Amino acid sequence: MNGEWRRSLLYVGGSMGPLGTFVMLPMFPELRTTYSVTTAQLGWALWCYLVPFAALLLVSGTIADRWGRSRILRPAVALYAVATAACALAPSYIWFLAARFAQGSMNAFITPLLLAALTESVAASGVGRIVGRYAAGQALGQLTAPILGGLSADVNWRLAFLATAALGMAIAMLMPRVADASPRSVGEAQTLGAPARWRSLLRRPLLLLAATALLSALGPIGSRVLVGLSSRDVIGLTGSGAGLLLFAGGVAGMAAAPLWGIVLDRWGGRQAAAVAITVCSGLVAVLPAARSAWVLAVIWCVAGAATQTVVVSFQSLASVAAPDNRAGTLSFTLSHRFAGHAVGSVLWLPVFTVSPTIAYLASAGIGLLALATVLASGLNTLDQR
Repeated sequence: MNGEWRRSLLYVGGSMGPLGTFVMLPMFPELRTTYSVTTAQLGWALWCYLVPFAALLLVSGTIADRWGRSRILRPAVALYAVATAACALAPSYIWFLAARFAQGSMNAFITPLLLAALTESVAASGVGRIVGRYAAGQALGQLTAPILGGLSADVNWRLAFLATAALGMAIAMLMPRVADASPRSVGEAQTLGAPARWRSLLRRPLLLLAATALLSALGPIGSRVLVGLSSRDVIGLTGSGAGLLLFAGGVAGMAAAPLWGIVLDRWGGRQAAAVAITVCSGLVAVLPAARSAWVLAVIWCVAGAATQTVVVSFQSLASVAAPDNRAGTLSFTLSHRFAGHAVGSVLWLPVFTVSPTIAYLASAGIGLLALATVLASGLNTLDQR
């Protein structure tokens, strides 16, 4: 029982990335005041987290499969906690950005390694369920982040980062040893050689899947940032009110993720991804119509669930696309996802200040490109059974 409890921490560990990314969304006004910066400049705090995260994800999974996931994961979680504490203690905006950069760098060695370890011994026909549970852990971070950030914003925004740091350090101390790459995968890697493993990531199907992740994040699944801004600057909610609104979408996403994993195992990853992206994009296009807190909350609950089904879909496809380099494929795909989030953080905030409607509609429109790339990839979880 104790072993199962400790193993559950691997799923909880999936919450660290979203928690670090989104905890600042309800506290934009307080950060603007503390550091005397504009809304557009606050986009760089997201950028400084997401760019090193995305860049290192290109190599972190493959490095871990070669050096051993168990040697890297625990120190990475501990250093992530230290960087998060540094965000709380940052005396100036430059130091805050530097701490965010360190956060993102460490998270690149957490997210793909956890997911690769969890799916290592699972047959392809059951991958959707595992990825769905892991996505629920990610949704836990997404729903906890706005509540923590919103409540802290009404008292002292720095408390949110200190609490996140404490959680990270506890996970680092208590998590069990993770599984390294299977002997079969290691043998294939030695046969192929390191250059071949890197080249395996550059095949057309994987590049199209990576494009799907990038476009989805730049577009519809990145709309959480816009919703956070709408709740404060358009609707006029308090920090805790905005946190509760974002929390509702996170709860819906957490509930939808494991259920969508079951659907995915029956339909196949490509068809499930196409449906998820289409529904999510349509809901984001409706968000500008929300002119009250209740209407925004209702639409966002459904849209929040839809965003998580998109994530489950492309992560499931990535987890079976190259079994000989599972962590490398996952990290490569996730790299493009968070690159999309990074670009969106500096692209949509200035657009939002001019017209929230244009920002939402453009974000939804990019979902159509993501739909085209996932269909063109030809990948499908059912093909791996």
